Amino acid sequence: MGITDFFKKKDHKKKIDPVEAQKQAEKMLGGKMPEITDEMIDKMLDGSMPGMPKLGTMQKMALRGIKKMSPEKRQQVFAEAFGKMGGADGESKEEMAKQIEEMRAAGQLNSKQYKIAKKRLGL
Repeated sequence: MGITDFFKKKDHKKKIDPVEAQKQAEKMLGGKMPEITDEMIDKMLDGSMPGMPKLGTMQKMALRGIKKMSPEKRQQVFAEAFGKMGGADGESKEEMAKQIEEMRAAGQLNSKQYKIAKKRLGL
């Protein structure tokens, strides 16, 4: 699959189960998922939250949109985001390894880039 095929394909994103995403997020955060309050979002927006990097314009727009959501929907969105960040589990790791092999075969990666990518995946 070449890069043009990737963009032509409509179903290249996987659907994530919200319950599974919540479990992954809680596991990643070491317990229960914290409640995302309006005050917390305001601190993220103005940069006063410790450890929070400076946000770009699009990130601020996204946070303002999240602030308008209901608390349940907001919690679900954050759980899904943290679930995606939870790391490369078996299935996605295999998929990434396959894509790396395809990129190498297509000449998009040289041998050094290939070795670095495999090392970062833990393969």
